[in-house]
Amino acid sequence: MPELPEIETIKRDLRDRILDREIRGVVINNVRSVRAHSSLEEFTAPLLESKVVEVHRKGKFLSIAIQPRALASVVIVAHMGMSGQLRIFSMDDDLPKHSHICFNLSGELRLVFVDPRTFGQMYLDSSAFNGVAASLARLGIDPLYQETLIPEALKRYTKSRIGVKWLLLDQAILCGIGNMYADEILFRAGIKFDRPGNMLTASELEQLAGSVRYVLNAAVDLRGSSLRDLQYRDVDGAIGGYQQFHMVYGREGEPCRRCGAKIERVFAKGRSSYLCRSCQR
Repeated sequence: MPELPEIETIKRDLRDRILDREIRGVVINNVRSVRAHSSLEEFTAPLLESKVVEVHRKGKFLSIAIQPRALASVVIVAHMGMSGQLRIFSMDDDLPKHSHICFNLSGELRLVFVDPRTFGQMYLDSSAFNGVAASLARLGIDPLYQETLIPEALKRYTKSRIGVKWLLLDQAILCGIGNMYADEILFRAGIKFDRPGNMLTASELEQLAGSVRYVLNAAVDLRGSSLRDLQYRDVDGAIGGYQQFHMVYGREGEPCRRCGAKIERVFAKGRSSYLCRSCQR
């Protein structure tokens, strides 16, 4: 599933490519991709002849703010699910399989939602603050945009007996971190995935906050991570580069890049966790 660094990459690309373009047509090829709406027209009607005015991100969600001709501002929310992509094509390009929503834009461009596994979706919402969708207010702090608030957010972990990895995955505390980056963050912090939050020391919380900042910023700089399935791609279909620097995720049986011990893969609570038992305690 694309996580914060991948969605941030897409957001920046879209800002460069689709701002001020008009939406001149919307084609939906799979109703599941707009399942939050009672009809296709409910999704498409407000979009026709509107203009893209901004693109925002919170956590793993994109908010594409548009200005319709006759209505108050509307936000298109995009959640990629397990395999979703937002791709840009010219009007002459052949579209890939699983192209479920196509926005025909001015300038002979098409913005296409591609989603092989159909867990992702797009829906319309109102704008709550600075173009971010109102429905995303439930999310916690964004660790890329609100770095200074990370230490305070992590203090909530000390009130829980839940393992620290599942606390990192709690989108109501920090939003945007998923399974892959949680494993990378915990390795950098030297903390084992199942350590209860109330067992973390002040020093470990400080290490964890620094690791969150380091890993997410480094991954954004390299335009995200594309795994073996190559299902994450940017708007032009290019893959990310941070997977080459993963310390533990996807490296079961390989030597730890810090100590040489074998990386392990452990299944718990329906998820895989990658770790080095020598480096993480």
